[in-house]
Amino acid sequence: MDILNIIILSIIQGITEFLPISSSSHLILLPMFTEFPDQGIMFDIALHTGSLFAVLIYFRKEIKNILQFSNNGKRYIKLIIIGSIPLPIAGLLLIDLIALNLRSIEVIAVMTITFALLLLYADNHNKSYKDITNISTKIIIIIGLFQTLALVPGVSRSGIVITAALLFNYNRNDAIKIAFLLSIPAIFMASSYNLLELSSMGSVVILSDHLLGMILSLIVSYLTIYFFVATINKISFSPYIIYRILLGTLLLTI
Repeated sequence: MDILNIIILSIIQGITEFLPISSSSHLILLPMFTEFPDQGIMFDIALHTGSLFAVLIYFRKEIKNILQFSNNGKRYIKLIIIGSIPLPIAGLLLIDLIALNLRSIEVIAVMTITFALLLLYADNHNKSYKDITNISTKIIIIIGLFQTLALVPGVSRSGIVITAALLFNYNRNDAIKIAFLLSIPAIFMASSYNLLELSSMGSVVILSDHLLGMILSLIVSYLTIYFFVATINKISFSPYIIYRILLGTLLLTI
């Protein structure tokens, strides 16, 4: 793969995976409007592996608490395990339906706008009186169910989890933390599923392109997480909401 293509795809993955703007929709739209070749499943796995390492590094303190089974660690374990159960079940049940019917430009456009407006509503009506230390099992399950909507391109996994957490009146920083902690099993399960599929076909070949993409994705993902967390209380979600509405509107006019 051309080095420029690797850099561009790594940047797109690193930025869109954690910002509430939908990475899947951008990766679907890119080859539709450019001459970019299909990067292949193995390269996609490499990019997501880079993003996974980035979130593990950024939240290393929380991961340390989990491994030490501290009080906070136990809460994070409950959040990660219970909140992640609905996603793979929905994915296995709906994978063919989504692949065949829900990857069009029209669907991406409508989902991009709809869930931007829902994020706007959630943020404007958020009272911020809860924090992650008192999250209940019921709320975790509901947030996990919200996360399954991200299987549809244009929704944004981080965006819909943040929206759900805001609707339950968790503050912005905790909403982001919930979304990013849930991204760990989500990315791991998706990449593992794709890797198993490739293994069954005997198509697992790791190239230097994959390693470079993974490293670049890790760097860009980490910087994106850092920027997102550091600026969210200063700029709110407004830039991402505006971007989504403009993008969705543009796609509808094509």
